[in-house]
Amino acid sequence: MPSNVMFVYGTLRKDSTSPMAHIIDEYCDLIGEAYIHGSLYDLGTYPGVITGDEYTGKVFGQLFLLKDERKVLSEFDYYEECSDDFPKPHLYIREALDVYFPNGGKGKAWVYIYNRDVSDATFIPEGDYIDYLARKR
Repeated sequence: MPSNVMFVYGTLRKDSTSPMAHIIDEYCDLIGEAYIHGSLYDLGTYPGVITGDEYTGKVFGQLFLLKDERKVLSEFDYYEECSDDFPKPHLYIREALDVYFPNGGKGKAWVYIYNRDVSDATFIPEGDYIDYLARKR
């Protein structure tokens, strides 16, 4: 299980305006671009990814090394509403998934997976939330 590597695909990406930007800046080092297999959805003010064998699309994001994994995971779990402070079922579930690098490499990282129905959400076929937002403006 990775304890100090996180893949992010939405509001936790570097240079975001999220309330967690200070945690990213202070406690995370950008490793680089990566992707996972899944389907990406616009949930209104944030994205969600669904994974599983039937979701073979690419979801693009960034990989971070967590300099203080206990602090970062605690803060991010709360932000993503998957800490014990929230009732179950949680909004997101943190799982260790395979991540893929542009050069063909592969590794494991923590990823927040959306844990609700996406039937009314907008599918983002390109798999990149930041590009999607830029086109939407």
